[in-house]
Amino acid sequence: MDRAVSEGLKDSMAAALEPGASRYELMKTYPIFAIIEDRPCLVVGGGRVGERKVQDLREAGGRVTVVSQGLTPVLKELARAGQIDFLNEEFTPEHLQGMVLVMAATDDPGLNARVSAAAREQGIWVNVADQPELCTFIVPAQVRRGDLTVAIGTGGASPALARRLREDLQQRFGPEYLPYLALLKGVRVRLLSERRGHPENASLFQRLVDKPLLEAVIREDRRWVAALLWEVLGGVLSPQVLGEIIEEAFKEAQG
Repeated sequence: MDRAVSEGLKDSMAAALEPGASRYELMKTYPIFAIIEDRPCLVVGGGRVGERKVQDLREAGGRVTVVSQGLTPVLKELARAGQIDFLNEEFTPEHLQGMVLVMAATDDPGLNARVSAAAREQGIWVNVADQPELCTFIVPAQVRRGDLTVAIGTGGASPALARRLREDLQQRFGPEYLPYLALLKGVRVRLLSERRGHPENASLFQRLVDKPLLEAVIREDRRWVAALLWEVLGGVLSPQVLGEIIEEAFKEAQG
């Protein structure tokens, strides 16, 4: 490599590591799962990116308001059905009142910046699509299987890698995890309702996870599922209750 080019590359790399390097380069994050069920959330922007943000928020149970002067066909249908609130107007800071979080998803960087500034001024968490330096939280790549959520983040270092890992995990965690986790959830809810705080609960939950329950679910072998549950929980939950748990789990998987 030419000496001058080599020195130039070294200088560029050194500059990127200096204290004045951009927030994008130095981003650190603390992973959390936000509980937004039945809480008001705002999406500014009604295009394809906004549509994706709306769908993610609704899947998490959020009550979504969209501020935009246009909507995708999908968002128009959601608005017609009353599943989202739609304000056909320009964004103003007043739209933030009462919101727990905000998504700026327009194709106007200046508008996105104004949304971010207004949200931060009011102490509201804000995400700006493709502008991590304007965010107070970032949205990870996700794999969802019912109640199971696997999130992948790279701190903004490589969204492409996050997407690749998500694709790999989508193959690793297939649709069978929906009824599998529904079974585990059903057991946990029933067990805790009957004997919350019992010292043996944790060991029962662990034994259940250690059993080949997932294999039985994959084969849709309800007899095997019932036998495995009875082996661990036979002295705690009745056959009737276990049967109800199994029925509810497979019914949930079928939609």
